[in-house]
This record gives sequence, C-alpha cells and structure tokens, in this order.
Amino acid sequence: MADMPAKPPVGFDLTREEFERIGRHVLDAMWESVERGQEDPILAQAPGSEIRALFDEPLPRAGVPIDEVVSAWTEKILPHCRHNGHPRFFGYVVTSPDPIGILADAMASAMNQGLTAWRSAPGATEVERLVLRWLDELVGFAGSGSGLLTSGGSAANFHALASAAHRADLADAPRHRQTIYMSREAHVSMRKAGRVLGLPESQIRLIDFDEHRRMRPDELQKQIRKDRAQGLVPVAVCASAGTANTGAIDPLDTIADVCGSEDIWFHVDGAYGAPAAATSRYEWMRSAFARADSLSLDPHKWLFAPVDVGCLLVRDADWNHQAFAWESEYTKVTQTDSIERFAFFDQGIEMTRRFRGLKVWSILKARGADGITAAIDHDIDLRTALDARVEAEPDLEPLGSELSISCFRFRPPDLSDAETDELNRTILETIVREGAAYMSPTYLDGRYSLRVCIVNFRTTPKDIDFLLDEVLRLGKHLRDNLLPA
Repeated sequence: MADMPAKPPVGFDLTREEFERIGRHVLDAMWESVERGQEDPILAQAPGSEIRALFDEPLPRAGVPIDEVVSAWTEKILPHCRHNGHPRFFGYVVTSPDPIGILADAMASAMNQGLTAWRSAPGATEVERLVLRWLDELVGFAGSGSGLLTSGGSAANFHALASAAHRADLADAPRHRQTIYMSREAHVSMRKAGRVLGLPESQIRLIDFDEHRRMRPDELQKQIRKDRAQGLVPVAVCASAGTANTGAIDPLDTIADVCGSEDIWFHVDGAYGAPAAATSRYEWMRSAFARADSLSLDPHKWLFAPVDVGCLLVRDADWNHQAFAWESEYTKVTQTDSIERFAFFDQGIEMTRRFRGLKVWSILKARGADGITAAIDHDIDLRTALDARVEAEPDLEPLGSELSISCFRFRPPDLSDAETDELNRTILETIVREGAAYMSPTYLDGRYSLRVCIVNFRTTPKDIDFLLDEVLRLGKHLRDNLLPA
C-alpha cells in the first residue's frame, strides 16, 4: 500500500490566538456593516459596469491573508450594498435585522449543523421544532407546531401547494385537471408554484378583488362551482394575510367558509402580515388561521430576523410527509424512539438545511413575544400616522394601505394621468438617487404609486415626516417646471 501523506498540503486551522485576532477583525467589520447601514446614501449609485470591474478577477490560485479578505468586506463589498437596516428604508418588505439575530447567524455557521434529521443534529432539531411551536402560538394557528423552516415565503408557499396537489393526486385527480385559486393581488410565488407543480397556467385561477383589493369570496365560489361543472378538480385556495402591494388582507373567515363547504385546501400566505395577528388590532386574523390547512410566515420580514428564514405551518404533518418522504439506503431512519426518529427531510424538498432556527429562537428569547409585538405595533402606528398626513395634504392622494404598507401619489389637479405618472416616477427616482430615503414603486389600477413599507424597529415619526416633506418638495418643484406659466 502506498504511503499516506502525513498531513494535508494546506493547513486551514487557526490557533486560538489567530482565531481571536481575526474574529475581532470580523466583529469590527460586522459592526461597521450595522453602523454604516444606517447612514446615507441608502443605495450606492455606481453603475453596473463599475461594480463588475471592481470584482472581476481570475480564480485565485494562491491564497491571500485572511485579514485582507475580511477588509474587502467593508472596503469593496459593503459600499455597494443597499442599506436595508436604514430607518428610512421603505422599499419592498425587507426588515432591519435584530443584532442578536446577526450574532446567532454567525454562531449557526460555527456549529455547521445540517438539519436533515434528529440523528444528525439533535440539539438544533429540538430548537427548530420549538421555534415552530412558538411561531404557531404567536399567530394562533393549530397549536401543534407542525411544519418546516424554509428559505422564505416562496418556498413555504410551494411546499403548501405541493402537499395540497399531492392530496388530490391520491384521490385520483391528475394534475392536468387540478385548479388552484388566488386573488389577482396574490404573491407571484404561488403562481410560480402552480406552474412548477405541473398545473396548466390556465387553471391557476386569479379571482377579482374588491375596492379594498381583497379577494371576492362570491367570485371565488362561483369559479369553483364552474370548474367542477366542467370536470376540473379544485385543489387549493390561497388567501393573503397582507399582500405585497398594499398590505391588503383577504376576508379570511369567509374564504375559510367557502373552502370548508367545497372541501378544498385552505392556505394562507401570511409571509409578511401573519405576525400582526399577535397585536390587538389584528388578532381577528387568528380565528381564520385556526381554520387553515397551512400558513406561511417569514421571520426575516416582520420578526426582524436576518435573511434567510421563512416558515410553513401545517395542520396535518401527515400530508407533508406523504408528499415529501422518500426512503433510500443512505437516509433510512432506524431509530424507534418517537423523538429520535424525526426527520425534516420527510417534511420538505431539502435534505441538508442550514440551522435557520437559531436566530429566530435567539430573537424570541431575547426580546420576548411582547417586545416583538410592540415593535410590530409601532410600525403600524407609523403607517397610520403617514396615512393621516397624506389625507391632510391637498397635493397627496391615498391609493391603498393596510398593516404597515401605504401607497399614495403626488396628485396636482392640473396634470393628466400620464403626466402624473411621470411626475411620481421622477419623484421616486430622485429620492432614491439622493439616498436619504428609499421607496419602491407599484401600479394600482394602472396608476403609478409611491409605496412605503415599514418593517423596521429603527424608524421614527421624524423619518415619516422627512419622507413626506421630500415628496412634497420635489413634487411642487417638478410641477412648477411641468406646467406652463
């Protein structure tokens, strides 16, 4: 037998002293990221070609000192990242990450647990199963804590619809006859899921919404009965507990009635809005959640966890197991104890999964449900204050709001719809370019809208006033230049 090498040709390990020194450098870089992430400009304005050139280099053949790598994080990468933790970042549904969650994520990397099954990561598995029960209790779902932590709401929605479709498969309903239902305002991830699962796009039904942008249950039931009459098989209804556009909440209890009477899987996409069910203002959602077959929610949205961590809660874990369990020689579970034989890979499509639950467990432990609920309430208070000022300003027009999202536009009476759209597009682009605040656009009934989403524990009333002052200042300046003397 040939002689074996005495040691690897490259030594990766560090001494305790080296680890501490470099670790201090890393902590300093992390702190700089948090600190600079609250400064202007929110978004760097360097063109794509310049950023590409900054990073474009051949595959390194020889390594460089680790300190040089860490320095590049703050000197090259951070200046070209968007500051999502800035108190005036109002774009999309992106939270300010809780510092304890940031540290927990680093610890999860150090532990390097692959959460395939209990046998692979006993402590981490128990933490994640506890986190699922805590999230279940927080929003008032089934109480069992059955489910899965995912990469985000899109993956959670996919898993829910996959289980619903598989249940229909077992009832001898082929995919080409299956139909799913959602509002025209529903998140695009559910339409994607339907396509990936093999449903004809023409059978992904988009139901009309009312004046508040909420799904119309009467139209839903009408479409379900029409489909049944044509020999199709209604599989699932996907209701929204907080749409991405305006935060609209579908009439969940009424939709639950429809699903119950029609024997259809009731899924609630609460990726953004479900945590609001912990507040007194939105606790009414809990009764509908308790009737759903599945519920998605994203701790990396309104529970202030760093990306990525989403969550799917299911009423009957058996349906997930039937859809995703697949035994092979190398995954066979031999433990007989009810705790020890548990496997996450029987509940979803991923095998090895990152220890996502540690940051959520740490945030819930450190802040408590009451602390997190207070932060959510604060964001809702800011949205209602923003709405009140929009209503009071004659040049601002409200277009839709709910939860912590508000959509409005600058609307002088002298401009056409096309001119108003262009004016608001210029307002938004100017604010983003100047960097002291950030909004995202959307279209509501064909109207270009300024969209503000507040899921940030750093935002204050002063930040809201600053944003509206800027919209009014720019709007009046641009209006004066657009209109003839």
